[in-house]
Amino acid sequence: MRFKVQEVVRGFQNATYQIDGKEVQTKVIFIDAQLNADSGGKGFKTVDKKCVTADVIRAIEHNPFPMEAELVIEELATKNKSELFVHSIRPIKAVGPQATKGQ
Repeated sequence: MRFKVQEVVRGFQNATYQIDGKEVQTKVIFIDAQLNADSGGKGFKTVDKKCVTADVIRAIEHNPFPMEAELVIEELATKNKSELFVHSIRPIKAVGPQATKGQ
């Protein structure tokens, strides 16, 4: 299953680490998620969403953040579970105060 959503993307992490001799790559974006008003929440929090490949992040890393973007999200399943992955990101516009270098 694939679907499109429009979200505020706050940033990303695209890094490779060595852990116990194994290469581990993080490829996540951070988006706003509205808090549930029915449970006493108000406003937004930032949540991470995994990207299907690092190329998804490389395609947008030159843009200013935060930004409003159209995300194509795909549900991918293994034998025991399914997860949502960001398949592509199309920037729409910059929003809010821009992050300064180093943030």
